[in-house]
Amino acid sequence: MAMLEDPPFDLLCPGRRPTGLGVVHLPFQTDGDPDWDGFAHLLGRVAVTPLLPAINLGPGAADLIDASTRAEILATAGAALGGSTFVVGVRAEPGPDGGFDPSRLAGVVAGVTRHGAIPVLLPSPALGALGPDEYVGLLSWMGEWTERLLAVEGPPERWPGGRTRGIDVFSALLENRACIGVIHASWRRGPEWDRLRMRDDRRSGFQVFSANEHAVDQVMFGADHALDLAAAVPDALADRDAAWEAEDPGVIERHDALQALSSLVFRAPVEASRHALARVLFLRGWLPHDVVHPDLPRRPPSDDELLLPALDRLGVL
Repeated sequence: MAMLEDPPFDLLCPGRRPTGLGVVHLPFQTDGDPDWDGFAHLLGRVAVTPLLPAINLGPGAADLIDASTRAEILATAGAALGGSTFVVGVRAEPGPDGGFDPSRLAGVVAGVTRHGAIPVLLPSPALGALGPDEYVGLLSWMGEWTERLLAVEGPPERWPGGRTRGIDVFSALLENRACIGVIHASWRRGPEWDRLRMRDDRRSGFQVFSANEHAVDQVMFGADHALDLAAAVPDALADRDAAWEAEDPGVIERHDALQALSSLVFRAPVEASRHALARVLFLRGWLPHDVVHPDLPRRPPSDDELLLPALDRLGVL
């Protein structure tokens, strides 16, 4: 395996069309309930792009809503998308005794697959309590419940309940035929490049979805993408993907503009990025408000002075 500091020129793949997950933002009303009309509108905005709609996904989203709300989101998306492929985050929840309850997870996965969707196993405190072998075994067991699944690699500082699993666990997942890919959320290029090289050597169809908001250009090196930024600018990311596939030199300018916006949205404190995404949606006219879950912090009003020029540079205003 190449050293992390080696330039990844061997991974460059101009002309490759990346697969993108279009995370759908869940807006809220001032009384703390979900804004279902707003959600349906944003789902439609993602659905008209080549990105795969992704619901109940991302820190500051699926981890803050209860199981019944997640189920209602799934039902709403399943009805609206009419059999089209989409992606759904699922969580390992504690059972009555406080320990991990696989039967609850199996029921959720069954509900997801009934809609023809792909389940994504999200980090959670219950999942984080499992050791590496137990975690790999759980994903193998999940292969009995569904023909396709994704896993998330996310450290605790990025995902509540997250855990750094390492390259050995990734290697084991390559042997799981039901596991078709991993969303890597360490926000570090090196570990993503290591996984891409191992993927290329051992299972070319396996997908490594980069969730690296600090490096939105990882698609150039063979990654697919699962950026939370897609919640606000799915059209711009789809245009970038098309430009990379067409080997359009202008893709570099698109990357620069996307990265400028992403760096503003996902700067510290990262917990406020959900409100920043909502603010972008408001500034674009895609939402009539910027209300987010009541447990999430908000960015200051002065943020508009930063966001507006970045959106103008991206050409989405």
